[in-house]
Amino acid sequence: MLIISVILSMCMLVEPAIAKLSELLPGLFVAEHIVEFEGTVSIDCHHPDTPDVYLEMLVTAPDSREHESLILTSIKPSSLHAALLAAGFESGKPLSRDEDNQLVAASGNAIQVQVALVDESKADELIFIPIETWVKNINDSSNLSDSSRWTGLVFAGSILGRNGYAADKSGTLISLTSFGDEVIAPSWTLSPESSIAEPIWIANSDLVPKQHTKVRVRIISAEDSEKTNEIKTESHEPDGIDIDRNP
Repeated sequence: MLIISVILSMCMLVEPAIAKLSELLPGLFVAEHIVEFEGTVSIDCHHPDTPDVYLEMLVTAPDSREHESLILTSIKPSSLHAALLAAGFESGKPLSRDEDNQLVAASGNAIQVQVALVDESKADELIFIPIETWVKNINDSSNLSDSSRWTGLVFAGSILGRNGYAADKSGTLISLTSFGDEVIAPSWTLSPESSIAEPIWIANSDLVPKQHTKVRVRIISAEDSEKTNEIKTESHEPDGIDIDRNP
């Protein structure tokens, strides 16, 4: 417990500023360079028979990759895209290949995803921490953010195809590995295919709460995350590509 307390004290984001969020769509709130929505812990990394839960997603939609995602939310990917635009973020492009069939990493505004446990009795006292703290390396228990390969997340913006907004079909809101159709993508090119890249990233059971725990997800700019700590929020009034082999 002491170790967990130390980690949390290092990761907690504390700042006196207050952000007024407006409800853009049901359950989806925005302010300048801030987007928030609620979800639940998707996986069970505390079951004694299956303690190591390998991850491909950070946040997913229903009926998609719940068994390999930290958080499940009912927010549609296209709605998240709209909220990010409304908050002032600019989208780029998901992972792709150029004319020479070389990988082009996802691009877009650099963002940070944070997560807080929801206590209904203290709704205005949420403590947000970077979602990377919920992911660790199975080989040495190092944190995701400590990896020399990890370069953060960007607002890629998915793609429009014949069947509409691609992420709405796949449920890929915020990914850890690169699928090529996620709204928010990693800027590394780690493949979700175990035959291409050995899976090593698992849920950090020391920090991830029990399955179905309510959480709140916050998305802010990476630049703001370096200088902005906890933002106390006032009441929310309505106003598949083959990829890099190395992790």
